[in-house]
Amino acid sequence: DQRLGWPEWAETVGWDEYGLYADFRVGDVVQRLRWIMPGEFLMGSPPNEAERLDWETQHRVILTQGYWLADTACTQALWQAVLGDNPSRFKGEDRPVEKVSWDDAQRFIARLNERVPASGFRLPTEAEWECACRAGTTTAFWFGDQITPEQVNYNGDYPYAGDSSVVCYERL
Repeated sequence: DQRLGWPEWAETVGWDEYGLYADFRVGDVVQRLRWIMPGEFLMGSPPNEAERLDWETQHRVILTQGYWLADTACTQALWQAVLGDNPSRFKGEDRPVEKVSWDDAQRFIARLNERVPASGFRLPTEAEWECACRAGTTTAFWFGDQITPEQVNYNGDYPYAGDSSVVCYERL
């Protein structure tokens, strides 16, 4: 409802354990976005974080406006619903679209904005992206300082920070 400040493009708005969300639809595909509150956070990794690069500098960032951010990477189903093609190598409707350039992403967003009236969708800034990814935490990842292939999509043959306890038994 626009009177409550809900976005015009939202088909559904609600609250769950992660906070405020809004869904939009393109054809049969529903995409959920999360409301990210304005505020401040430390951007960049602290000096003692594993795999930190020498040129990184941790600094305070203030985001003065809240924003909507998709709660998953763009799925192949959404890409196909918007653009009618699927450039991905690793096929699957619920898998993230891959093998796309920045220009491809801009084309997708322009077409998405045509398909979803009053949306004004865009890519997040680097600060917005990191704020959302950090989710109020100070660890390397929102769930802690180490990752496994069960937690994230990566090649476990190359463990983060050389963690020898992580072993990948399956290859794509």
